[in-house]
Amino acid sequence: MTRGTAAVLACLVVVGLFPVSVAGANINASIADVDISVSSPAPGEPVTFHATVRNLESSDAPLKINDIVIRRSDLSAIERASNLGSISPGSTLEVPLTATFDSAGTKDLRVIVYGRDPGTGTSVKFQYPVQLNVEERHPQMDLTANDSVAGVESTGEVTVANGLDSQITNVEIVVEGDDIEMTQSRTVASSISQNGSMTAPFRFRPESSGEHKLTTTVSYTVGDDITRTTTQTKVIDSDPLRNSVELDTTAVGSGTDRALRVAVSNGANAPLSDVTVNATSANASFQRVLLENISTSTTQEVRLNATTDEPRADVTVTAEYELGTETERTTAETTLRSVPGTIDLTGLDVIRQGGRLQISGSASNVGSTDADSVLVSVADTENVTPATPNRDYFVGTVPASDFVSFDVYARTEGNVTSVPLEVTYLVDDTRKRQTFDVNLDRMGGSAQQSEQDSDNGGGDQNSMLPVFIAGGLALLVVVGVLVRRYRSGDDEIEV
Repeated sequence: MTRGTAAVLACLVVVGLFPVSVAGANINASIADVDISVSSPAPGEPVTFHATVRNLESSDAPLKINDIVIRRSDLSAIERASNLGSISPGSTLEVPLTATFDSAGTKDLRVIVYGRDPGTGTSVKFQYPVQLNVEERHPQMDLTANDSVAGVESTGEVTVANGLDSQITNVEIVVEGDDIEMTQSRTVASSISQNGSMTAPFRFRPESSGEHKLTTTVSYTVGDDITRTTTQTKVIDSDPLRNSVELDTTAVGSGTDRALRVAVSNGANAPLSDVTVNATSANASFQRVLLENISTSTTQEVRLNATTDEPRADVTVTAEYELGTETERTTAETTLRSVPGTIDLTGLDVIRQGGRLQISGSASNVGSTDADSVLVSVADTENVTPATPNRDYFVGTVPASDFVSFDVYARTEGNVTSVPLEVTYLVDDTRKRQTFDVNLDRMGGSAQQSEQDSDNGGGDQNSMLPVFIAGGLALLVVVGVLVRRYRSGDDEIEV
């Protein structure tokens, strides 16, 4: 039978159908019965043999009992009771003898009484054979523990399955460790039904790396208040604590509403707890953020709002945390800049319309503050002249990281390769002026010149073409109507 079986079976066999008696000169006595306290003892479990000794009424004298002994088949003594007194004729004496058996198997035993006739001094001896089968059967247990790290609390559980023939009660499960601090070690249950099971969680903290023993002890009661105990040991391996935490910073926000987004990445082999993220700078102050836990191989992001005194601030970001039983710290250096609103001309395109150029594009704010009163104008030079309808274009306000489209017109003379555009705007009540040269190689095609800006008749002839086409179509419709009415024999034709 394998270890961890669900019960212990013991069997009492009385060898001999009648009591064994011995007659001295005046004594007639016997062992009437031997009762066992446990019907199914397990190895190491105490078993009490209740031997009943009877001095029959036919005896002429009392029986003085010197010893009652339990012996093995090789006659070696297991347990002995001495100086038990005398038994009068017609009386009985019950003597308990308690023994344990270290191993399973069949035990051939004998209960032997050594006595004396006090009147004649004659010795008497009689015995009672007992056969006991001891088999190791306990509820099955299984211990599992999660990967553990030295100095870090970890978890596990013990599963107890009752495969005995009856329920067990008063169940107690205790886990103990070698060089391990048990932070939760004991679980109790009132009972586990036959073929039922229960799971007991436990928590532990290895004090060092390497191999450790976890020992599980299960105590329970079966039958008539018989308490049994079984143990099991499992070896676990704990890793050394490894600290690996990284900080990644990104500047966010615009203008005076600036902040740092900090990503805390836990590359350690244990969770981080009581995490505090803070930043310090000579030119800025920051909000502190608290985090509870960051699991292994995960990242959490926090936002540190900043109050800046200058456009640039050199910042030291610090994360403090608990790793195992130690307090650790990780830092990172970064720079926070408050970039003012700055206008750039993007998406430029040039289209020739007869004798003038249409320049279109976007006034894009590449700064982190708003740009107000943005005006885009064609600069008046020797070879470039602003033209209608838009000599300049009032863009207005361009928010940070945004854009507004514009169109301006210009005339050129001679060999001109670029057109200068002047941009003025306000940032923080400061007027700024920029000039951009628009290369004419951006020219994307030509457009029909408008009537008020024509320099020759070619434009008028081209503009009348749609009118001629429409008139011709109308004439064809009228002729078709006349022909149809003529064929129908109408006398009057009205056009």
